[in-house]
Amino acid sequence: MSVSKLEGRGISIKTFGALELDSQDTVFEIPSGTKLRSVWASLVIDPGNTVSMETVADIVWGSNQPKRSRESIHVYISQLRSFLDSCGHFPGLIETRAGGYRLAVNKLDVDWCVFDDAVKNARPKARSGDLDGAWEDFEVALALYRGPFLSGLSDSPLLEAAVDEMNEGYLACLEQRNEVMLARGEVAPLIGELRKLTRQFPVRETMHRQLMRALYLSERQIEALEVYNRLRHTLQGDYGVEPGRQVRSVHQSILERDCEAIREMILL
Repeated sequence: MSVSKLEGRGISIKTFGALELDSQDTVFEIPSGTKLRSVWASLVIDPGNTVSMETVADIVWGSNQPKRSRESIHVYISQLRSFLDSCGHFPGLIETRAGGYRLAVNKLDVDWCVFDDAVKNARPKARSGDLDGAWEDFEVALALYRGPFLSGLSDSPLLEAAVDEMNEGYLACLEQRNEVMLARGEVAPLIGELRKLTRQFPVRETMHRQLMRALYLSERQIEALEVYNRLRHTLQGDYGVEPGRQVRSVHQSILERDCEAIREMILL
């Protein structure tokens, strides 16, 4: 059984925001250079497993691979190893395997894997009614998010797909955590955060629906209706469509002052 080169050293690999390694409160940032960082990313998105040379080349260059792509990959791997050796904490972290390379870590040494596990643990707890446990797991996941996944490395179609999936996963985690808070009756703390989120994501209907419910349950009916009107104006003006059924249902319940219906609109 393979053993992580990081085991017992309190080291973590960070992929949200800046690409970093953290050891004993010392942070080391992966050196600059898009190609070098793309090679690192190709290993980090599949930690503990052998990544083939073909996959690394596809991630780094896509369909525009140079004739000597393998030689270039060897150079980038050598540069990464030299950097890791210079840090003094990561000997042997990148292993050469038949046909490729392996990042010799356990998955829970990598922040995106911890994030993914926490979200997977939270969802069944939320559905079964363990709202406290779900909230704790969602908060563990959200605390790891320091910025976009593999920031600045979305030129490769393969990386772009992984980046899009992880960043969407972050937004879905936020929305599910919000549902748990609404179900727990923690309405007031959500309002400020949801106002920021709806400004940042002006057509993300789930966040608008959550803000409408939080405002109404805080006895701020007019403000809740204003959120709906703003969303409807944006969707109609920019895309020629109406808000979706679930948003319209919240709007109708607010007009009818049906507080119980709004309390029951929990999507876990």
